[in-house]
Amino acid sequence: MGRLNILLLALVIFCAMLVVEQQHAARTLFVALGQEQQAEHQIEVAFTRLQLQQVALAKGERVDEVARTRLDMNPPAPGSVVFMQLEGGFQRE
Repeated sequence: MGRLNILLLALVIFCAMLVVEQQHAARTLFVALGQEQQAEHQIEVAFTRLQLQQVALAKGERVDEVARTRLDMNPPAPGSVVFMQLEGGFQRE
């Protein structure tokens, strides 16, 4: 009977150690999940900022300003623009 009790005690201690190890692993994974969710939120905020910046930079006024100031571009002369009709042919301005 004594050996059976010792064997059962060893088995209970072994199971308790496994439970403690699994709880520790679960807590570690939970902390990692929280960190990843926080990183995801930061990436979403940065992406939203980039989208707003892209919209601001793509506005026609902004493009026109950059073309005139940085690239030294001017609108084409009125006589040099050719408009094409859908049926074919061309028109001069």
